[in-house]
Amino acid sequence: MSVNVRRHPLAQAHLPTEKAPPFAQAWVHAPEQHQERAGGAEAPHAEGQVAARRLSGPGAIHAHAATSMRKELRLRRRRDFDAVFQRGRAWHNELLVLRSLPNALEHNRYGFVTGKRLGGAVIRNRIRRRLRESIRVLAAKPGWDVVVSAKMPAARATYRDLNRSVVDLLSRAGILDQQRPEEPA
Repeated sequence: MSVNVRRHPLAQAHLPTEKAPPFAQAWVHAPEQHQERAGGAEAPHAEGQVAARRLSGPGAIHAHAATSMRKELRLRRRRDFDAVFQRGRAWHNELLVLRSLPNALEHNRYGFVTGKRLGGAVIRNRIRRRLRESIRVLAAKPGWDVVVSAKMPAARATYRDLNRSVVDLLSRAGILDQQRPEEPA
């Protein structure tokens, strides 16, 4: 049984008839051949990599290894959130609502709630990032599950405003450790 396959008439017109030669070894300059160039084979960009990506300046966020909140410090399961909402105590101010519940762990776990009423995904993620960073740099007493919910005015708030609100609520809840110094912001 033969299968009729239609091919473009020029499909095989430009195939080479002889085998291609093997690739030659690539030749790379040794570092000592370019003594006049500082820093090796490529000179740095005039503005620098940081300035080119607009990561410098007063509002810059510089990435270092400890900027993210570890997984064991986050509330991730629905039943953990539900427990804090049902059995926890609540405090609020103009930007945030903080709910807390003691846990049997040697560390705190944090959860963040940003509803769709705040805005699009970009705005909600920005609020969550700012809240995470506000809490990460604070010295808190261990043994709490904390859920922070953002209110509508939080969508227009700056990092500094959110940070003040978080500090206010954590201190009113008795979770903020007043004896330990806070990290510089």
